[in-house]
Amino acid sequence: MTRRLECIVDGCDATIEGISDDEILAQAEQHAAKEHPDLDLDDEMVEELRSHIVAV
Repeated sequence: MTRRLECIVDGCDATIEGISDDEILAQAEQHAAKEHPDLDLDDEMVEELRSHIVAV
């Protein structure tokens, strides 16, 4: 089943899809490094991102 994460940064319409949460989080890390370099992906932020992943 496909899973999806929409970027949680206001004004960013990026959407990441994948098969597993780990795959999506890896892509989210790459997206954040490129588009949101000031965003700190600490454990708390990773859990916040994980909570926004939904099945589609």
